[in-house]
Amino acid sequence: MLSVKIQNSFKANNRNTFTLDCSFEVPQGITVLFGPSGSGKTTILRSIAGIVQPDAGRIELAGRVYFDSGKKVNVPIQSRKVGFVFQDYLLFPHLSALQNVAYGIRSSTPKARRERALHLLNLLGIDYAAERRPQQLSGGEQQRVTLARALASDPVILLLDEPMSALDGDTRVRLLGELVELQRKSQIPFVYVTHSPADAVRVGDTIILLRAGRVVEVGKPAEVLNAPRNVEASRAVGNENILVGTVKDQNEREGVTVVELGGCQLVIPYQALPIATPVTIGLRSDDIIISRDPVARTSARNLLEGTIRHVVQEGQAVLIVADCGTALKIRITAQAFQTLGLQPGVKVYLLIKASSCVVLP
Repeated sequence: MLSVKIQNSFKANNRNTFTLDCSFEVPQGITVLFGPSGSGKTTILRSIAGIVQPDAGRIELAGRVYFDSGKKVNVPIQSRKVGFVFQDYLLFPHLSALQNVAYGIRSSTPKARRERALHLLNLLGIDYAAERRPQQLSGGEQQRVTLARALASDPVILLLDEPMSALDGDTRVRLLGELVELQRKSQIPFVYVTHSPADAVRVGDTIILLRAGRVVEVGKPAEVLNAPRNVEASRAVGNENILVGTVKDQNEREGVTVVELGGCQLVIPYQALPIATPVTIGLRSDDIIISRDPVARTSARNLLEGTIRHVVQEGQAVLIVADCGTALKIRITAQAFQTLGLQPGVKVYLLIKASSCVVLP
């Protein structure tokens, strides 16, 4: 278990420009740090690694104190046993993939270092490229080598700062799945920073939602992203619903695919995917129409019955979280909210056009 409680102020022209003040715990599995740019995600990672020294606080992992301002403890970077994967791969261009991975291994003999490096490359399915240099590798291959190198020193925790941001959609999806499997095999906690709600839902066991340097909500990714409970959390996650499901049925002639979301089904544009294929759908809260009564005739392919669970007032707009078997965010005007007589506990019907559902890479 990683425990973080830190405060850090950043100044320009003798004035505070940003203050990080957060406290949270990281359990086993993959914990996602999520929030808008400037919310403090990367600073938190760098504080855990020892790259940045907080003004005050305490950082402890598995009973070992890395930083304690009160006791004047600040363990050096090289002694923390923390693996760090940056946005940029930072591979040595003059070394092969094998040599890049072996660089961080502290084994006493060249043979032992080589065997360990080959094992890690094999673990990540990149052993075939052991003798290639970075410029001879694709983006996905370079990222695998970077992950192998981060694991080479046997870290007790792995920190990942938007490691998939430069990859194309297909490579990104494939590597995210491999990352989840890698965490299960390594049995060490991963802390993963991302701007992508879809990535957060795909890989996260826990999400820590940040805004302006503070934690605004913690929980399971799908629940936190799709059902914010306050204005700060709502602003941090944005307007999009991120829904994870599997293909249940499809009709090419009609141009539709049916996705099973667990508690309900959603008709989306035709995807030509095999039955049971996992899919992640993005759906804007502004693209959902809410009604107090069922609608008999409509061009919308989806009519979902649900119950309002939460209401968040946002000036002239209102964000409604409705439970339709899965949580959905709906944004309407304050006037429409009053006219319809909406409040928590009220039954509603949601109209969603198939074309509003976008399959995310």
